[in-house]
Formats: sequence, structure tokens, C-alpha cells
Amino acid sequence: MNTRTARPRRREAALGLTFLLLACGGDAPAEGGAAAQETAAVELAEPISTSGLVIALPAAWNRLEPRSRMRMLEAEIPGSGGPGEISAYYFGPGGGGGPAANIERWKTQVVLDPGAPAPITQSRESDGVRRTWIELEGTVKASTIGSFPTTDLPDSALYGAIIEAPGGPWYLRAVGPGATMREQRQAFLAMLDSARPER
Repeated sequence: MNTRTARPRRREAALGLTFLLLACGGDAPAEGGAAAQETAAVELAEPISTSGLVIALPAAWNRLEPRSRMRMLEAEIPGSGGPGEISAYYFGPGGGGGPAANIERWKTQVVLDPGAPAPITQSRESDGVRRTWIELEGTVKASTIGSFPTTDLPDSALYGAIIEAPGGPWYLRAVGPGATMREQRQAFLAMLDSARPER
């Protein structure tokens, strides 16, 4: 089956300002003991509103036209290992199966490298928005539902996140070469911290 390739859409204009990750205040510590404190600064593009969510993509990411009606947002993630992709999904208020079920589903999509530590589910909350995510590294299995990737990807990573707030939840799945995803980890977390429900 031929799949239409998404064409890059002009990236939203960058604010030219620096977005500092939330490092104190109402943030809850990450589950599993990982600290929620981040110090790196990430430049974000102007926030966009889609499916009831306002979110700012990292300025270096290239927003794409969604290739499926199920996807509310797509972008290409640049990096030294080669490009990755992120897709965001919304299934209506309370839809999509919830955080636990999606975390478990994402775990089945990656074969961890031998001896790799078990991935930890992390979360933090501020201003009534809870962000839960998991970072998986190893071989990302080929998607069976038309998502990226179309073939098994060794030495890669999958970052999955759920944003819970009134009107949500919203789901984000980012996949790419391990080197690229490690470079873009802070940008991914900055994007999560920017997310809030549309008011």
C-alpha cells in the first residue's frame, strides 16, 4: 500500500525567547525517584492550538501536515543520528485508554537492548496539567497500524507521553534514532511543559 508522504508546512514563527523548563513550584517529583528538575534552556516556536490543546513545538522541529485524521499534530525531529518523528493524538474527552494502558502498549513496541535498565515511568504536574512519559531505547518495532517506523529500527528510541487536563487526555509518541532522541530529550520535555488546555 502506498502511503502519502507528508510535506513540510512552514514552521510557526519562533518567539526568539528562551523557555526554561519548570524546575520548582508545583511540579511533582517523577515516579521512580527521577528528579523533575531540568536546567537546560530550549527555544520554542510560537504556541499552536489543536484539538483543545495549546502546545509549543521546539523551534528546530519541522511541523508537518498530519498524514492521518487520527493525528492532531506531526513534526520531524532533526538530529545527528538522522530524523525522527513525533505524532500527537486526541480521541475526545476521557478517550484513548488512559495513561497506564498506553505506557504498557508503548513498552511492547520496543525491544530493549540486552542488559538495559528497565524504563521508568515519570510524571510531573503544574497548573492542573499532569504530564506522564516514558523513554524507551533499543529496537523500535515496525508499526502495524501505519505509524512510524515502517521497518524495525535498531539503536533507536521511543518517547511516549500523556498530557492530562480538562478536556483531555492527549497522547504524544516520538520515535527516532537514539542519538537524535537523546539530543532532543530536553526539547521534548520543554514541549510537554508548554502544554495546557485551550481556555
